[in-house]
Amino acid sequence: MFSNPYVGARTGEESREAQERNRAWWERLPMTYEAWEAKDRSTDRERIVGRFLDGNPWLTRDYFAQFRGKDVLEIGCGGGPASVLFAEAGARITAIDLTEAAVEMTKRHTDGLPATVERMDAERMTFPDASFDHVFSWGVLHHSARPERAFAEVARVLRPGGTALIMVYNRTSLRYWVKGAIWLLLRGRIFRGDGFSSVQRFFTDGYFHRHFTRRELGEALAPLRVERMSVTHMGKRMLPLIPLSLDQWAKRHWGWLLVAELRHP
Repeated sequence: MFSNPYVGARTGEESREAQERNRAWWERLPMTYEAWEAKDRSTDRERIVGRFLDGNPWLTRDYFAQFRGKDVLEIGCGGGPASVLFAEAGARITAIDLTEAAVEMTKRHTDGLPATVERMDAERMTFPDASFDHVFSWGVLHHSARPERAFAEVARVLRPGGTALIMVYNRTSLRYWVKGAIWLLLRGRIFRGDGFSSVQRFFTDGYFHRHFTRRELGEALAPLRVERMSVTHMGKRMLPLIPLSLDQWAKRHWGWLLVAELRHP
């Protein structure tokens, strides 16, 4: 069982404080868009940016270009591909992450670009109120020990009229229910006390990995106003052996990623 990298990264951490256990998981398996089983998770700027855009087709270079001249905060920069894209597009980008591994990688990948990179907990950011025009967090805050605290911090550091984009895992996705059922029933985890929420740990990254419905996410993000909420999925197929057009349709309705576009009143 501990050959599973997700499970293996959690061993020996139960005695630590929740967010410290979370940090330790990501120090062991930093997000570089390499295979989770890879022993070498290092990469370079061109490769990580390419894999980031190919793996997340909802995002395009045009998205990043709209923030030229803006003060942008990226929460959970991982290996730094989004920070690279913001900086190359002319944004004044500040990137934070809970881990030393991510900070080191992002500094290396943004070398020569106008970017500030700091290690910081999104639940307790040290920035003054109303510091940023835009906050970006792609697949990060569902991994926080207390996501609601991080959401409140996003609202605090956004300027009035500022915008945010936050992607989290979708609880109404096919992946959540189908893979959960496979582990519960076919692999017998239901007989060991697991349910759909707890069994996610066997096939989902992160020490914590909360999934949200649209309603839950909208309520958790208040007082930020949701301007649009979309469902999407990674670039790879979600459902094999069906026409590509049908797979794309399924991704828009039952994909694993829930994207909230927000504005500070």
